[in-house]
Amino acid sequence: MSTRRLLVWPRPDAANPYLSRLVASLRARGVEVVTAPHLAALCAFPRGARWLHLHWPEWMVHHPDRRLYRARTAWLLGLLDLARARGLSIAWTAHNRIGHDDPHPDLGLAARRALLRRCSVVFGHFPAALDALSSMGFSGRFVHQPHPHFDDDYPDPFAADPSARSAFRRSLGLSDDDLLLVSPGSMEPYKQLPLLARALRSLDGHRFVWIPVGRCRPDELTSLCAAIGDDSRLQPCPGFASRESLSSLVSAADATLLAHHDLFTSGSAVLSFTLGTPVIGPPVQHLASFEPQAFFLPWTPPDPEALGHQLSHLRGLAPSVRAEARAAALSNTWSDAAATVDDALFGAAA
Repeated sequence: MSTRRLLVWPRPDAANPYLSRLVASLRARGVEVVTAPHLAALCAFPRGARWLHLHWPEWMVHHPDRRLYRARTAWLLGLLDLARARGLSIAWTAHNRIGHDDPHPDLGLAARRALLRRCSVVFGHFPAALDALSSMGFSGRFVHQPHPHFDDDYPDPFAADPSARSAFRRSLGLSDDDLLLVSPGSMEPYKQLPLLARALRSLDGHRFVWIPVGRCRPDELTSLCAAIGDDSRLQPCPGFASRESLSSLVSAADATLLAHHDLFTSGSAVLSFTLGTPVIGPPVQHLASFEPQAFFLPWTPPDPEALGHQLSHLRGLAPSVRAEARAAALSNTWSDAAATVDDALFGAAA
């Protein structure tokens, strides 16, 4: 049996390339990765594995009913205790401090603290993640594993023909003086899109088009449209966006605009930098690690004056900044991420 047998949950999903790429890269290194649709199967039958590696455990826990939330938390923690009793050590990649749009943040924080007490290793995508984890009582081993690029799944459609980028922008009805701002990904409450809409609406005299794009619940779309009002510069695009269409939109944009609540790791920022697109957003957690770079323009929501200043600054960025953003993203590979995980769990220091 392999001495580098790793149990990973949840099972990779084609809709989210993160786990698919990481698992494939671990297997390419010779790690025997085992996944299952249900965490209980992995915890009850480790079959000689030494490690259970968790991602997004909040998916098992969230529920609008507090009693069921507590029951689900108890079930998760019970499974982890079973896994440890069966000889498994627990590792967790901290994609979020607490889960996005947690219906009960107080219960979510308590669940995170309990999870951290059971973890032997926690991976974070930026060094300062350790500060947030320590504030929740974590005193175990922290490993910095930079978030890899998304170039394999969201390649730049205009890389071979830069003139196609201009043609795509014209197809959106943009003039040469218009900035294109995008907010990619699902339109969930934690992204605070109505707040962004109100800030942008107040920017008289600025020429731009803002396109938030992604799946959206009807109530969220209603809230967003109310914040947009009759401002034609704000053009939401709700619904599923294919990888090709999302790559085209983000690559064609002058900047990605973010205002996430309780931001930790930003996959939207990684996607944007992969496509050479600067980011305007709050200089906290993951994004703070990019603050010295010209391709990150810090802005603390909801300050409209500061946002207007950054839009003016955006117009003056050198063309080379896009290349710098892309190079920074591509420097973090899936092979590197797999090597970091492999060494942390099965190397000499494990």
